[in-house]
Amino acid sequence: FVRSFFDTNNDGLGDFKGLEQKLGYIKEMGFNGIWLMPIHPSPTYHKYDVKDYYAIDPDYGTLDDFKTLITEAHNRGIRVIIDLVVNHSSDQHPWFKEACNYIRQNGQPGGQYGDFYNFRITDNNKYSSVSGTQYSYESQFWSGMPDLNLDSENVRKEIKSIMSYWLDTHDVDGFRLDAVTSYYTGDLDGNIDFLSWLNTEAKRIKSDAYIVGEDWVGNDYTINRYYESGCDSFFLFTASQAGGSIVPAVKNSSGKAIGQLFMQLQETYGSDAILAPFLGNHDTMRPGSFMPGKENVKMAAGVLAMMNGGTFVYYGEEIGMISKGGNNSDPAKRIAMKWEAKNIYEGHCYLPPENTPVDETSYYYPSVAEQAADADSILNYYKAAMELRNRFPSIARGKVTYYPEGQNSYICVITKEYQGEKITIVFNTDLFEQTVTLDKDLLGYTELVGELYAAGGEFSFDESGALVMPPQSIAIFK
Repeated sequence: FVRSFFDTNNDGLGDFKGLEQKLGYIKEMGFNGIWLMPIHPSPTYHKYDVKDYYAIDPDYGTLDDFKTLITEAHNRGIRVIIDLVVNHSSDQHPWFKEACNYIRQNGQPGGQYGDFYNFRITDNNKYSSVSGTQYSYESQFWSGMPDLNLDSENVRKEIKSIMSYWLDTHDVDGFRLDAVTSYYTGDLDGNIDFLSWLNTEAKRIKSDAYIVGEDWVGNDYTINRYYESGCDSFFLFTASQAGGSIVPAVKNSSGKAIGQLFMQLQETYGSDAILAPFLGNHDTMRPGSFMPGKENVKMAAGVLAMMNGGTFVYYGEEIGMISKGGNNSDPAKRIAMKWEAKNIYEGHCYLPPENTPVDETSYYYPSVAEQAADADSILNYYKAAMELRNRFPSIARGKVTYYPEGQNSYICVITKEYQGEKITIVFNTDLFEQTVTLDKDLLGYTELVGELYAAGGEFSFDESGALVMPPQSIAIFK
């Protein structure tokens, strides 16, 4: 969320120059991509109601600032995707204002933008009135977000133009698609068909554009259906948040649940789908809010880091930032990144969303600067986890095999194989030390090559295959 990341002009709002200044931090942490929430002009703080799809919101800087950001990110090997919000626009968008004015002047929809929105005479509660007329317009979210008519060839022509502007003209690397389940509300096949069209057009513009969709549904069957569209990824909501499959496995110290999760995902999605697992985002509670204690926060991050696909980490998650006061409101989840221990410092985004008061008590765990100096911190755990993920491509891409035989319920042993690389990953979810027996012939490893500690301690391993694992730890063998 650019607004809350880093501020360079002391107006209290984050900006592109601030993000550019922190690219070194992002690279050092091991992240190789950035997703930016909406960057276009908008009447709201979150900017999910766009007024101009071809412009930069002045809160964040200028188009030149954005172009420099993209160049500097690419120079560091970091790709950048931006939010593409085409389910709806702002009611302040010129398309909508002109379409409504036409109805007021002529008594019915028409004109250049008459088919851009879904106008009808109705009292449906998902429609809002066009003032001074008998017509209403579809607004699935709220009246300030009129739904676009995605069946309109004129709208689709505009969407192609918008994608070309950012992918081609400004070298953006792809899009996060907002609210894909609402393109055609209640019509899964309609949503998939539209996504197929959008993905095809995007790849015609830039063949390696990365497209990831927000499919906020609670079952893997439906999420998997969305992959029929050809889009690269869809967010794995079934594994995220307090009720997702990762968190209970960690809270209940169940290695067995982790192994079953990895296999179930592979069986459901196959080997071609690029999963997009995450723990929390701008719409959900932060992991620091729902995971009890630093060790559990780390362990959940460790499980996430070992998952297939492209993992997503919400800004501040790597320091255990919480949703302000445990509040589940959107502004509380989007407060300023905590860079320094003091409350006022260079780069501080001191104007929180929707006047959500922020002080020292808004941050349960220490700042970036403090955690960087602490070897046992959440931040350094994330950094170590990303280093392992980047070192072994099979973590993200490998075929999974689960070995439950001979292990207790706290332990998970899996292998991952990808393009000739085979690694063994062992999880100890217990709050206590565990001894694990590994069959070297079965697993095919020769050495211990990676370690993650949520609660300290050290590994002990001998030639017989006996591995002593510290509490809540992860080991990688190759």
